[in-house]
This record gives sequence, C-alpha cells and structure tokens, in this order.
Amino acid sequence: MNRSKSFFKKAQQSIIILFVLVILVLTFTILNPNYIKAYNLLSIVQSFVPYAIMAIGATFVIATGGIDLSVGTVCIASAVFAGKLYMSGMPLWLVIPLMIIVGALFGLLNGLLISRLKLPPFIVTLGTMMVARGISALFAKDPNIYYPTGSWYNLVFSNANGFPTGIIWLLLFLAIGIVLMYKTIIGRYTLAIGSNEEAAKLSGINVKKYKLIAYIISGMCAGIAGIFWSASFATIVIGSGSGFELDVIAGIYIGGTSSTGGVASIFGSVLGSLILVAVRSGLNFTLARFNVEMNSTYLTYVLTGVIVVAAVILDLWKKSRIDKPENTTSKKTKLISLITASGLTVGLAIASLVVVINANNQKNKTIAVVAKGQTHAFWLSVKSGCKKAADKYNYDFTFRAPDTETPENLPVQRELIQTGLSNGSPALVLSCIGQGVADLLEQAYDAKVPVVSFDSGVWQKDVEALDAIGKNPICSTVVNDNYAASGMAADHLYESIRYKISTSEKYKIGVIQYDESGAAYQRSAGFVDRFNELVESNSDTKGRCEIIEEVKPGGDGNAYVPALESLYERGCSSFYLTAEPVVTQVYDAIQASGNKYNDLLFVGFDAGRKHIEWMNKESGPKLLGAVAQNSPEIGYQAVEQAIFAVEGKECTKQILIPGIWYDTTNMQKYIDEGIVYTD
Repeated sequence: MNRSKSFFKKAQQSIIILFVLVILVLTFTILNPNYIKAYNLLSIVQSFVPYAIMAIGATFVIATGGIDLSVGTVCIASAVFAGKLYMSGMPLWLVIPLMIIVGALFGLLNGLLISRLKLPPFIVTLGTMMVARGISALFAKDPNIYYPTGSWYNLVFSNANGFPTGIIWLLLFLAIGIVLMYKTIIGRYTLAIGSNEEAAKLSGINVKKYKLIAYIISGMCAGIAGIFWSASFATIVIGSGSGFELDVIAGIYIGGTSSTGGVASIFGSVLGSLILVAVRSGLNFTLARFNVEMNSTYLTYVLTGVIVVAAVILDLWKKSRIDKPENTTSKKTKLISLITASGLTVGLAIASLVVVINANNQKNKTIAVVAKGQTHAFWLSVKSGCKKAADKYNYDFTFRAPDTETPENLPVQRELIQTGLSNGSPALVLSCIGQGVADLLEQAYDAKVPVVSFDSGVWQKDVEALDAIGKNPICSTVVNDNYAASGMAADHLYESIRYKISTSEKYKIGVIQYDESGAAYQRSAGFVDRFNELVESNSDTKGRCEIIEEVKPGGDGNAYVPALESLYERGCSSFYLTAEPVVTQVYDAIQASGNKYNDLLFVGFDAGRKHIEWMNKESGPKLLGAVAQNSPEIGYQAVEQAIFAVEGKECTKQILIPGIWYDTTNMQKYIDEGIVYTD
C-alpha cells in the first residue's frame, strides 16, 4: 500500500504533464483539425526525438544541482565533425560512433573542470559551448555540412516509409535512462549529491566521480542527438545549435526535475520536451488556419517562458508543502479536480471530432507558399505577386518563412512545409534554405500535392533523391535568370567604359561575389562571360581588359570591404557588386573613406535603399545602375503554376524571369511597380 502511494506521488508530475499535453493537442486540433494528421505527427516526432535524448542526458546534470548549457552546440558540433569526415569519404557506420565519442569528450571536459577544479557549471558549460562552436567551424571550414537523403541512415534513425523510427530508439534510451537514474548506484548517488552535497560527502559518496559521470552522460546524449538531428535534417550549419540548450533545460524543468537538484524525472523530461515541440507545431497550424501575419517562433518563446516559470513555481510550492500532512479536504479537492479534468478532456475530444468531420467536408483552396524569408522587401514584393495571382484565380494563399534565410533554420522551414501539407493545401510553392526536405516532398507526391519551386527552389541533392525513387512532385520551377540579368549589367558597364578600355594597356575590373551558391556563381559568370564577349568582339578593346574575382561567403562583419580594398590595391578601376549586401557594405566603406575611391565606377545587382541613395549622389564614385530581380513576377508565376497544376492544366516546366536594368532615368517607374524597393 505504501509502495503504491509512493509511486503515485512520484508519478503525479508526469500525470499532470500528460494531462496538459492532451489538453494542448485537443485545443490545437479544435483550432485546426489538420494538426492530428499522420504527416504532422510524424514531423513532430522527428523534431522531438533529438531534444528528448539531450534532455535525458542533461537531467543527470541538473539532478546534481548543476547545469549544462553546451548540449545544443555539442549536438551540432558532433554532427559537424562526423559529417565533415563523411563528406571526405568516411563510411556512415563509422560516423555514428564518432558522434557519440565527440559528445562524450566534451562531457568529460565539462565534468573535469567542474568536479576537479570546482568551477561554476554555468561558466564552464557556457565556455565549452563557445569552444565547441569555434572548433567545429575551424575543422569544417565549409559553412554547411551535408548528410545523405533517402539512404539507410534516414530510414534507421528518422523515417522509414512514414514511420518515425527515431521513436523506437528514444524508447530504448528512455528505458536506459530510467534504469540508470532509479535502479543503479549512479542515479542514487546523483540524486543524493543534488539533495545535499555535503551530506553526500560525509556519507562516503565520491562526489567528484559521480558529477563527472553525470556530465559525460549529458555529453554522450548530445552526441547521440546529433545522429538523429543529421538523419532528419540533412543540412548542418556551422555555428548553429545555440538556443537548443534552452529548449532542453525548459523541457527538464517542465518535466518535474527540481531546478535545485535532488529530484529528477527522466520520463517527465521527455514529456516536457514533447510539450514544447507540440506547442511550436500547434502555433504554426493555428496561425496558418486563420492566416495570421505573425511569427510563431516569438509566440513559442512567450509560451515556453510562461510554462517554465509555472513549472519552477510548482516545484517550489511542492517543496514548501512537503512536511505538511495531507488532509481529507485536499483529497476531496483532488477527486473533484480529477473528475472535472476528465469531463473537460472528454468534452474537448467530442468537440474536436465534430470539427474534424466538418473540416473534411470542405474543399481547401489555399495555396501554401513557404519562402526563405518574409520581412525583407524582396519577399514582401514576391508576396505581392503571389496575392495578385491568387486573387485572379479566386484562391487564397498563406505565406510563411523562417526568421532568417540561413540553413540553420531548416528545421523551422520543415515545420512550415509540414503545416502546409497537413493542412490539406492543394499545392505547395517552395523556396528552400537548405538540403533535407526530400522526405516531405515524397509525402507531397504520395498525397498528390503538386510542388512549384521558386527563387532558389529545391536543392539538387533532394531532387536527385526524389528522382531516384520515382517520387518527384515538382511540376514547375520559377527562377530569376541570374545569368542573363548579369549580362545586362555587363552591357551597360561596357558601354560606359569602352573608350577607357581601348586606351588602356590593361583595364582591370573587379567582381565581388557574395557567396558560393549556384545563384551567386551565375551572377558572376553571367557578367564575366558577357563582358569578355563584348571586349573580344571589338578590335579596339580586344585583349585590353582583365577581370579579377573575389568570393566572400557571408555578409556578416563587413566581409566585402576587404574584397573591395584588395581589388582596389590590385588596380581595378570598375566593379561589379553581385548582391544587395555587397552594395550596402561597399557604399558605407566608400562614405567613410574620404576621396580614396572617387575615380571608381560601379554597377550592382538587386535593389535597396543604399542602391537608390548611391545612384542619386552627385559627387564621389558613381553607381551607374543595377539589375533588379522582377520579384512580383516571380511570386505571380509561381502561384499561377501551382493553380494550373491543381486545376489539371498544363504547367511550364521551367520559367526564367528576366531581370530589369534600372538607373536614375527609370528608377521611379520601377519603384512604383514594386520591383525596385526602397527599404
């Protein structure tokens, strides 16, 4: 009887969390019945498994009264180290143990610094978080690491024909974690240290040893999480992982592990992690259902913060009542609460079922557009074109994108794609920020949902994986013709400097390429090829020109300013700036340089406030003009092709959108048309 009562007390927190989880799922289902579709549940599990595995390991650390802020970065660093070796030829079966070893080594480092040198856990793990990020970046060198899609690796650790294989592994790790925590000396001593470290020492427990073990377990679990992360999200971005630790720690606190140590719930940590992922997914579905123009990420932060604070308050409240005897009134109150909660759950379930039945009888005419960004003027312009096409054909559309256009947000973009599919959108319009969406597009194929790729589109490795299994749903590709557009910039620059070239022994032109992506190479190659063609076809300029290229991936930290200085020192007199960030940084550098660059001439690509400001300046180095992408037309054509596919009309396999040259003579016209933007 006492054992039964003791078990119930220990399980109380988990029962409460389960109840909260059920309420959340039912609430989100009522708000959007598509939330409980199989595709979305699969997506939730794929996102949830890595967090849950990290939470299992970090629970041992928090149970000692410590903390591990490095788990997220160690997870990504493990995947980066192993992924770099995989890309260099290492077989996948060796990659798997390597990730675990890397994670364990970081855990060992944390444990030694904390247990032996008695350094504060917060400071130590904050330091190793930064060390892991820096070392992995130095080792990898490349900005992104790619894992295979559509291989046995994905089947075993992520998704086997629609079944989330990761959940089987998670159950195994959950069982191991529970046994370690509650049935072995490791767990008993871990909890004893967290309850009272001095008392643990006096009772003969080797505190240093078991603290070290706790951090090694946390590091190993972070490495294991890297396996499941890389299997689900094929693009691993150097330096990402920051922020994962907050979700992991939040899930642990929500699950009932005490923030001061001594009390731990492995099962609760897994449930807490599941609640956070379910909330994030549910908010995506709710906002999509009502087409609310709001970023779900920030709402998730708010709700997560509220839930965590509530969990800590509950923990403190339980501790304050631990010595108070339970009375009859409290038992009656619990019984009434249980009956009320059960009735509420049943009522919500019935209401949810009614909503689902009604929703399934309605035809969905909402095209799901998932872009790389949504706040930049370019994407706002693309969105205006999407709206124009949707209005013309009497369709609705949703326009969703991650916060930033970097591959580290690929998991967020995957959720947005999944939301569109699970919501029953008849077509998907997609611009990917990374590789690793082949499984989602396979779902689209099976569900007979046509996909239109636009702008950067779907990455080639994913397309190849889909073609290999005969399940490619892409019916049309709408892209800016970067190569031809860059040729327009070459035409205008050549006409302006033809005489200077003809009177020079060797006229030098500098090209600053903004990235190592396909689009960036097209922008450089289109300019170089066309300019060389013009130079060599004229006897006055033939052999008198040299083009020097500088490739500077990424626009952070004024990366393009050193490129400008290098090309200037090498004698370049004219420049082609291949993207908006290049124009912005170069213009700001020129403004701060006095008269140093006054004799130079520039042409650019893209549009923006700095382009317009520079073109309108009457003194200093001149921006002759720039080539802009016809962003409204990109959005219009993409949505129109999606609607054609839905209605069974013939689609155009590839649509190349020509660029537009603008300068002071026609700038206002294109501003009015939304092609040249001023933000």
